[in-house]
Amino acid sequence: MICKIATITLVFLAILNSHVVVSFLPSIESIRGRSDFTHASITEDGIYKAIAEVIILDTGTITDTYSSHSHRDKVDEYFKMVADKRTKAHFEKTIQYIIDKVNFAQRFHGKDASKTMSCEQIFTGNIFLHSLRARIIQVSKATIRDWGLVRDMVGDYLFTLQEFYSNTNWVEMFGHNPYTELGVREHLSLNISGPEEATCFSCNYSIAALLANSCANNLIQTGRLTSGYTSDQNMVKPYINFPANSGKCSHGGSDDLYSQMPASGGINKGTSNPELSPHYHLHRRAGQAAVHATRDFLVGKDTGLLYQIGLNKTLDLLGMDYRDPCYNCLAPSLSFVFVIDLTGPVYNVMQAKKYSVAMVNQALTSSAPFNYVLSAYSHTGTHQYVTTDGEDMKKQIETLKASGDSNSLEMALLAMTNASNLAEPGSCIFSYINTDSATTNDRQDADLLNDVIRTIENKNLHVMQILQWNTSDSLPGSGIYLNHTTSEPDITDFVQCIPNERLHMKSALKGNRRKRSIFSEIASNTSSSIFHTSHTNIGDVFGHVIQENMNIHRLGVDSFEMDAEDHTFSIDRCLSLFTVKLVGNGCSNICLLRPDGLNQTFTGNASKDVIDARTTILSIPHPLDGTWRLKNLDNSHCHVTISGSGCLDFTYKLMEDLAGLKFPITSSNPVSGKTYTISVSVKEIPQNLSSFTKLTEIYLKKPDGRVLKSLPVSDSSDAISRSVSAEVILSEPFYIGIRGTMSSETVSREDRTLITPIGGQVEFVPPFETLVYHHATAVKVRVTNAGSTKQAFDITAADTAGFVNDATKHVALEGNQTEFVQFHLTAVPPQTYTKLTITLKTERANSKIEQNFMVSTPPTVRVTNRSENCKAVNMNSDRCSRQEWVADLTVVFTASMSRLYHTPTSKDVTSIFHRDETDNKIFTALIKGNCCAYKTTVHAVDAVGNTISFILDFSGENIFEGNKSSRKSERSSKPKNDDSDSKLSLIAIVLSCVAAAVAAVAASVALIKRFQSPKNQVDSKTSDPVTGELTNCNGHTDTNTKRVFTGMS
Repeated sequence: MICKIATITLVFLAILNSHVVVSFLPSIESIRGRSDFTHASITEDGIYKAIAEVIILDTGTITDTYSSHSHRDKVDEYFKMVADKRTKAHFEKTIQYIIDKVNFAQRFHGKDASKTMSCEQIFTGNIFLHSLRARIIQVSKATIRDWGLVRDMVGDYLFTLQEFYSNTNWVEMFGHNPYTELGVREHLSLNISGPEEATCFSCNYSIAALLANSCANNLIQTGRLTSGYTSDQNMVKPYINFPANSGKCSHGGSDDLYSQMPASGGINKGTSNPELSPHYHLHRRAGQAAVHATRDFLVGKDTGLLYQIGLNKTLDLLGMDYRDPCYNCLAPSLSFVFVIDLTGPVYNVMQAKKYSVAMVNQALTSSAPFNYVLSAYSHTGTHQYVTTDGEDMKKQIETLKASGDSNSLEMALLAMTNASNLAEPGSCIFSYINTDSATTNDRQDADLLNDVIRTIENKNLHVMQILQWNTSDSLPGSGIYLNHTTSEPDITDFVQCIPNERLHMKSALKGNRRKRSIFSEIASNTSSSIFHTSHTNIGDVFGHVIQENMNIHRLGVDSFEMDAEDHTFSIDRCLSLFTVKLVGNGCSNICLLRPDGLNQTFTGNASKDVIDARTTILSIPHPLDGTWRLKNLDNSHCHVTISGSGCLDFTYKLMEDLAGLKFPITSSNPVSGKTYTISVSVKEIPQNLSSFTKLTEIYLKKPDGRVLKSLPVSDSSDAISRSVSAEVILSEPFYIGIRGTMSSETVSREDRTLITPIGGQVEFVPPFETLVYHHATAVKVRVTNAGSTKQAFDITAADTAGFVNDATKHVALEGNQTEFVQFHLTAVPPQTYTKLTITLKTERANSKIEQNFMVSTPPTVRVTNRSENCKAVNMNSDRCSRQEWVADLTVVFTASMSRLYHTPTSKDVTSIFHRDETDNKIFTALIKGNCCAYKTTVHAVDAVGNTISFILDFSGENIFEGNKSSRKSERSSKPKNDDSDSKLSLIAIVLSCVAAAVAAVAASVALIKRFQSPKNQVDSKTSDPVTGELTNCNGHTDTNTKRVFTGMS
């Protein structure tokens, strides 16, 4: 029998229009200077703890001996011993991705009591974890190349797992120890408090009283699990038939209206701030338990993912076994080889010379190759040159001149043969070919072609054939396509570099097939590639090659426009090299003054290269730190870009404020005119300089290098990695930089990725359903015109498996207007998942959002008969019990039935389920209720975890009167979200039924005022319960001995 709840107006839930009632906060940006545990820190600490304590020992590469006891230091030491910087960078990027997914789960599911373990939804929360864990293991064991789907599920899992320790009374009973059964066992051994059982005493929740631990002992010791009710989650807190000054626990906090009802106060431990968390004194223990539980999810003995999916899969999941898709061409044992075609247009030859010199410059500043090889050719012959001196090679390249005659493929093959013979085994060859001037006798010397292929294969040479077309048009199919021989996670099919694997060419270019056949044969028979390029995009190709194949990561240092005679910039002691790139007419007539006042000479490894009439590059290795001065002798207008190699780098993320909490933005572009937090994480500060390094500002620059905004920051850390943040209103395109001091010298870094704020926003609208084979599944997105005037938007959808049916939508919106748009995906075998990308096209830029979707074969639910909808006159708290409704359903399982039940349950809803006598996979259900509970969800889960949640909505599109003002208020504070369109809500839960709080009962405002202080009074009322919201579940399972089982009531 459920607790008797008097009708009570849902005005309590008007807090939805204020701040979110909190547990653990999302990340450091939300804690306002406190040293709190957050979902981000718990996730990161738990993963590092798992790796340091178990995973790196299981790899067998190092022993249990470290120079530090820090988990992070141990992981850093591991990567130094067994991997390069790129593998570590990929690992760090993967961990940040998982952290972001935990934050997204909090953003999308923070009001779902079963996902936060609030409102005594521990049973359903555990079943969610149990089903999701099984799905994670199932998908991980399958042959997959994209781990994004699994990492998404891990993010969802860790959010709910960590919420348990903030929101329940586990920590009060068992301290910082994790609950090892949670998510592992379908049925927990600890009982959950019953619906009519008082779990807390009321306590004084004023700040002064809380600081004196007034609520420290407010829990009634029953030995059973409970959690606090919060007014933020669309569930009514039971409040009568309890002894005086006792009742169900409140969640607590200044924004939890239920904290004022018996039992007043609260028990959440999400922060160390008593105003937000009445059990703030246990915050540290809760955080420690959550960290340990996160660790155990990954590596817990026998139950952790490590033991379920194996070491190699676990390394893949965490991004630790990353294989760089790009081959490292710059090693001391290798040659650096250029084959240059001197025929054809002069400009093509200039381009080949320009980028060859740039690559030599980069080689000079790193671990130099064994030697340099040049093989040039024209129609009349070939020319070879070998040297160990990079400056000498640059001079040889710069002396090359275009011959202007027609191309001879015989000479091209001969030049390639010569280069291959001169190169050291394993070397890279960069071959520039003018396809516009190719002759037609491309197959006259098959023997020479075979010699080329044989030499390349025997010496394991890696050839990049750059086919230059005499056109400025963008060429379709430009790129290098990997020909995978194994299933490698996190390796894309398209890369702009010489890859680690054998290739095949897939070009969309039409015509001229005979002219390209020799190059195609070389590519298809060797570890080589073809890149079709034009005058306009060849620079992009070599930008990727320098960074990817030469393993050189260039740091942005400074950028500016220069008109005056001179300009100063700072070089810090972290930089082992810097380059100055000047673009503009007459920008080659410059000189560079060092910090000691001497003129920089360009001899030895220091170089000045005039690439063309508009581009000059200065390269200075091992520079003095301090202020450098660039003198513009002709006073020409120049755009100056300063880059470098060395230590101290940063990453950043844009975060938006949602009801007082900071979350990473979900789209690729911010919204113009909106306030964001720019959070910067600085890394690789040298240990000996960390205490002398302070960050002072985050700055935004316009595309031309002019400063747009300077945002002061406070930095009191001495760590080698640290974070700072600042708030800003974004309105025009920008890129981000940081500035500070290092031993009194100025240090700056820039990330020149341009960010363009736009006048629109696109967001996914949860729930995110699992796709079903041959069934069109709707995916809803919210499109908002963030501007003040009317705008037209094109919204396009594309997915990796080709499931999208309707790829483009057109929407015209008035200023600040929102509209919902649906796309449909129809899954087709054999694909089991897909990644959906939605693109919002605007005049300024295109904004993208992405979501992974799984494909399954869930049970089907069909309504065979139902009564009429609730009449408008009965959609209020006074008359709702006067009209009843009934529905007959048929539920068909594809696998054997595991769980079948309805939610929410109350005295207003009952259900009876019958198993078919001839087919044990078919069930019929009779659901009865009244209009006080006009929306009910039937959940069906099969034995392999496939789940469907079917909503019975008898509202008839009428609004329950107790919710009107809340809906109006909610619309005024955020875009409306009409959840009546949702038909299915995928929630992984269990059979049986439920008992406790109802959704949509009502009573008088006067009753509310008894428990509400004047300062917290509100006028509005809440919206409808969240689609698929679950209540307490203390049901029973069908053991196949019963053919009829009913919902608890």
